[in-house]
Amino acid sequence: MNSILKLRITTSILIALLVIGCKNKKSNDPASIATGSLEFHLHTLVGSTEVADYDTIYTLASGRKISVSKAQLYISAIQLVKLDGSLYTIPNATVLKLQEIEQVTVATVPAGNYKSVRFSVGLDSAVNHQTPATSNTTLYRSDMWFGSSVQPDGFVFVNFRGMIDTSSAANMPNNMQSFSYKIGTNANLKQVSMPDKNFMVTPSGIGLVHITIDYDKLFTGVQLNKTSNLNTGTAADNAIALGILISNNIPSMFQYEQ
Repeated sequence: MNSILKLRITTSILIALLVIGCKNKKSNDPASIATGSLEFHLHTLVGSTEVADYDTIYTLASGRKISVSKAQLYISAIQLVKLDGSLYTIPNATVLKLQEIEQVTVATVPAGNYKSVRFSVGLDSAVNHQTPATSNTTLYRSDMWFGSSVQPDGFVFVNFRGMIDTSSAANMPNNMQSFSYKIGTNANLKQVSMPDKNFMVTPSGIGLVHITIDYDKLFTGVQLNKTSNLNTGTAADNAIALGILISNNIPSMFQYEQ
């Protein structure tokens, strides 16, 4: 084999390797990955009843009457569970779920098949210690603060208020008392791992996850006929038995819509 032929073969091999390398680089380039929109469809419930309007009186399964004047919470640290069990963590995704808004756009995510979602209720310590800009409509909300400003006590993670029959027998709807639960502080950041239920995010399409949030679960274990059990309004309240009990009930609030 003469030197010219050897040079031609070597050059051809180098060109082929360069082309393969470019293709692999392109396929691994994040900009080339197909994406779609992840959206949560979140329903506010008390028991099995959806809260359609504030201040409407509803009946719990126990027969106890309740009305809701505020029901909202933060969802953050959202992760998608792939079919193989690996996780995709959505960067900087924080949702403020209001009762009156059901469908929220979470983020643009890689298209594909997923089997579950995980998230936190509340905000991590770094965000919880920030003072938000007035332009930040998710965090700059006085109804999600413990006082007139967000610091030094941080954000309220869950704000649930209304009126409820506090009689022992749950049969005195004309004697409803007000309740107000503000749950927050770093110690009460709660993680929620939803059970497996496959969903798909299509390229340039929408992946929709339907979840119900049952605020009645917050009352589990709470003795409602004690006036002292009807309010957690400060960061200090969150560190005592009632605040801890209510915050520990948070993960049980979430289920997939049937």
